[in-house]
Order: sequence, then C-alpha cells, then structure tokens
Amino acid sequence: MTVFALLVMVIGTIGYSVEGEVEDIPTPNIESFVFFSDEALPGNPVGLFVSADTTITWDRDDIFLVIADEAKKNQCDGIRANQGGFLQTESGSQTCQYGDTGYEATAIDGTSGAQWHVTSGTFYAGIGTQSGELPAGSEVNIEYEVKLSASFPTYLFSFLICIGGLGLSRMN
Repeated sequence: MTVFALLVMVIGTIGYSVEGEVEDIPTPNIESFVFFSDEALPGNPVGLFVSADTTITWDRDDIFLVIADEAKKNQCDGIRANQGGFLQTESGSQTCQYGDTGYEATAIDGTSGAQWHVTSGTFYAGIGTQSGELPAGSEVNIEYEVKLSASFPTYLFSFLICIGGLGLSRMN
C-alpha cells in the first residue's frame, strides 16, 4: 500500500500533458461581439482528485478568446437571436462583447494566450474581434495544452494510505 501511495504522489506531481490544435476556425466579421462554439469543452468530472490547467494560444492579434459557462453562452445566443442576426455595438452595453467581465476566462493576446483551470460543468469557448478592429483574415488556428496533475485531496488520501501501510508493515 505504501509503494502504491508513493507512486500516486510521484506521478501526480509530475503530471501528464495533452496537446492539440484546432485549425481553420472562421473568424467573426462583427466587431467586438463574441461568437461561441456549438460544442461544449470537455469538463473535469474528477476535479476533486485531478487538477486540469489549460493554456490556449492562437495565431492572430486581432482576435480575443473567452471561456464562458452555459448560462452566459445562452445569454449571448439570445441577444443575437432577438436582434435577427444584426448586432448593434453602438449601445453602451458591454454584454457579450469585448469588455464584458462575465466570462470564466478572457484573453486578448494570442501569444500569451488564455489560462483556465478546468472545473466540472458545461463551458464553451468563444472568439470575437477586438474593439474597433475588423479581422485581418478569415481563419484562426488555436493550440491548446492541458496539464493534468494530482490535486490536494489526492495527496492527502495518498499520504494517509502511506501512513496506514507503514503502520501495517510494523505490526508484522
């Protein structure tokens, strides 16, 4: 038991990384407004035991990226549907636009990218053009890296198993 617990702690500390790329995503042609993917991002169903940290970068400076929960995505989709596809950005509202603060994560620089700690739940990625700029091209390429590692409860549980294993070995 002790060896297993120590092995879990070492592997959890080293972690495991998953990398990927999504190419040729069409860029929005409306300034400032966010457009979301129809598919939800993979969640972290074992968030109590495994920590997942994601870094997302992209190849354009005129695009910003957001990650939002399902309620925020539905709010933005509702605004677009109520306006018949025509979005007015002249109003004073920043809702679902470049300056909105209601997102889980926001990043405006593709080089440094977005940092997001993956939790359980339904989240969507969205992109938009920065305020006052229209996109310079028609496609954006996104790269991501997900670093999986042990979370605090995993270390605590493994430590307790390690102590229990040591105690059992001394009884014999």
